[in-house]
Amino acid sequence: MVQGAPASAPFVYRRLVPLLASLLPLPPTQALWAITQVSVVAAYAVLLWVMVSMLRLGVGASCLAVATFMTSTRSLLLLQNPFVIDSFSLLMMSLMLAAFLADRPTSFGLAAVTGILAREDCLFGAIGFLAARRRLAGALIVLAALAAFALPRWLHSGTSAGFLGFRQLLQASYYAKTYFAYGFMWPLSIVGLWLVRASALRRLLPYFGCAIAGSFLSTLFAVDTTRMFMPILPVSVVACAVLFDRLRTQHLILAGWLVLGLANLVLALPNAMFPGSVEHIIELEDWYRRLVVPIALHQLAGLLLVAFSVRAVIVASGSDVVGGETIVGRLP
Repeated sequence: MVQGAPASAPFVYRRLVPLLASLLPLPPTQALWAITQVSVVAAYAVLLWVMVSMLRLGVGASCLAVATFMTSTRSLLLLQNPFVIDSFSLLMMSLMLAAFLADRPTSFGLAAVTGILAREDCLFGAIGFLAARRRLAGALIVLAALAAFALPRWLHSGTSAGFLGFRQLLQASYYAKTYFAYGFMWPLSIVGLWLVRASALRRLLPYFGCAIAGSFLSTLFAVDTTRMFMPILPVSVVACAVLFDRLRTQHLILAGWLVLGLANLVLALPNAMFPGSVEHIIELEDWYRRLVVPIALHQLAGLLLVAFSVRAVIVASGSDVVGGETIVGRLP
């Protein structure tokens, strides 16, 4: 599409990033790589700003949360293929989350429409805004988002993405790909959201709910299941930072998360660290089968560390196990 070549659905509808790439004074592939790398860095920078400046979470906890999720399989996939334009979508989702938490519906709407013109999964955040706010502004944002979703499909002919049916739900590979999108980081998000359930940040719960529901819906239309769970990434990073902020005195546990994150860099995706293991790999589950023992041990260690983290939070909090008061006091 950057060079004007025809594309099939749904890529034919995702014209914004190829348009931006065509405006850069670079060869098409290099332009897409530049957009990918800048978008990933900018997206995580926005999330850091949200956590440190807006939510007043600790710098160390925020940086560790970003580093932890940057090593997840879903995040590492952002840098594997610039042609799928996921990174720009993540940047828009991060800006949407920042505007959502700052209660700026106009900025949220602009980021949502821009994101949908690049990739349709930003639509779930717009629905999340309406579910969390239940205001007229939310309804207008959803209408604008739906218009941005429908316009490219009306202007350009192409076959819509086909419904793959529910039969893939009976395949073990579907659940492996779903789990390994974030691995042991899945419960980190849940615990962090549980901590804010009674605070001003409880509006993240319906927002996250719409994002994850939309992600699962997307898996019924795509074969690359792992990539469909990007909409929850920005909220998951913030929720993880909330948990790590509550663990700021638990230096051993935080160090454990750093070590597990570094190990994930080696185990999450096929790489040359294991000679011969990357040969003839077509699907991610092939990688999981070949390194089943180290990957299983790594995931088990992560799940155990989740348990230790939860226990440490409960013990430290005593009767006040809700993280709401700490966070509310830090909100501007």
